[in-house]
Order: sequence, then C-alpha cells, then structure tokens
Amino acid sequence: MKIMTGMLSALLMGGGLTLAGLAADECPTNRIQETAKMETKKQMKIIDGHVHSGNSLLPGVKKYPKDLMWKELREVNASGAVIMAFPEDIYRRNNSAEERNDANAYMLEVAKGEPDIYPLYTVWTDYIIPTNLDQYAGIKWHRHDNEPKYDYDTPACKAFQREIARLDLPVLLEEEFEPTVRFIKDNPTLKVIIPHVGESNGGTDKMHVFFDNPNIYFDTANIDSKAIRYVYDAVGAKRMIFGTDHSATPKWDKISLPVSIKRIADLGLPEEDLALIYSGNVERLFGARRAAKK
Repeated sequence: MKIMTGMLSALLMGGGLTLAGLAADECPTNRIQETAKMETKKQMKIIDGHVHSGNSLLPGVKKYPKDLMWKELREVNASGAVIMAFPEDIYRRNNSAEERNDANAYMLEVAKGEPDIYPLYTVWTDYIIPTNLDQYAGIKWHRHDNEPKYDYDTPACKAFQREIARLDLPVLLEEEFEPTVRFIKDNPTLKVIIPHVGESNGGTDKMHVFFDNPNIYFDTANIDSKAIRYVYDAVGAKRMIFGTDHSATPKWDKISLPVSIKRIADLGLPEEDLALIYSGNVERLFGARRAAKK
C-alpha cells in the first residue's frame, strides 16, 4: 500500500502525520486517526483558518470546547486556529442577543494567552457593536440563502461596517453572491476572506469577478481539490488560506484535519506556497493587527 505522497512528506518535513493507503478526499476520520502518528521532528506550521467553537451544555446542541479543539490540533501538530461561534449559537437555535454575546465572548476566552488562536466576532442582523470589538482578530459575517437576510441599507448595518473599517478588521464573509459583491464594493479597504473558495457565496465559478482584487482572499474549508486548484491558479498562494470547517463532527470525515491537510498537500504545490496557505497568510492578515495593538 502507498504510505504517503511525496508532497505530503515534503510538507511535514520528516515529521507529523503518516497516512497509510488513504484517498485524498474520501478516507474516513477513524481510519486516519488510527494511522496518524506524531513524530518529534519539525514540521511546517499549520493554522486551521476556519473552525467553529462552542461550549453549550444543552443536549443535542453542537459543541466544540477549547480542550477538545486543542487535542485535535495537537494530534496533527497544528499550532492554532481562526475560531468563530456556531451559527446555531448566533441565530439558528434562538434569536437571542444575550446568547450571541455569550457565544462570541467564548471565542475570546479560548484565545486568551494563545498567540496562534484568532477569535472572530460573529455579527447578526441586530448589528450589535460590543465595547470590546477591538479585542477580536476579525469578523464572521454568515448566512445561507434560505436564512434571514442582512439589510445593508439600515443605519445600524452601515454603522457596523464603518466601525470594522475603522478598526481594520478582516472579514470572513459567507453570503449570497450579490450581497458579497455589494459588501466588497462598499468596503474597499477591508480585507475579505471568502470561505469554501466561494461555493457558499454563489459558486466558485462566479469568483472570477474578485480575482483581480488584492484585498480578497479565499479559504479552502470543506471543498474539493478541483475548486481549490482553480482558485489557486487564478490568485496564487498569497491569497489562499487553509481551513477545514471542522468541529469534531465524525460524519463530516472529509473535513477532518488530517484529510484536509492531505488534500492541500496532494495538490503538488511548491513548499513556499504551502507555507503561505497553511499559516503564513493567516499570520499576515490577523497577526499584523495583533502586533500593532501591543
């Protein structure tokens, strides 16, 4: 059986995961975890750019608390993550401003004292601007096409956008296509990350309208290799961010950390490009602002 691709060996630089005989996109999480082993040699730095976290105690509610997140990051020698609340904790379960506040506050709790954890503040249609917004590394703007819409014409929405522009907070923007176009047009100075290489923002095939905009980035969470390669060929490594959308949900095997790492490695990219995608771009986008605050 094939032990490891050459590119994955180069990625891990002699350390990290050993994935025996596993397909890039289809291998189930339990098989990977059985065959993945940690070694002591240095590996390329990895930061997961798209992780939902939460510590709800309610039965049947999605949760991914700090300790479990770190356990799974360490299993693949990852250094950290960009974290955001579950949509269920923001609006899908209860439309409660108090619960939104608690869910967002937990991101700061998880990030406390952790230089490679980047907490995002998730905004909903009440556009609450917390007094500690500057403590967050960025913003998560999230809805699907069958969910309540953001009203970009309201004074509250415009005020929120002005504030995040003032703070120069990068935005992970998951929206329909036309609102995505509008948001980017209305906020020309903001750095915007489009998740899933645009699949949830109207489709990857429509993302070409953003390819010439140097402020637009794309994350690789929960998307196939073909779509990732298409965007990479168009914008290059400097505008791509590794992500998984992983939150300890076993049935989502294709978005587990080991599978997602291998999916990028199997693209056969130069080592310097892998370094940018796996962590360099996250550190440049979010870390520069953190350093400026010190």
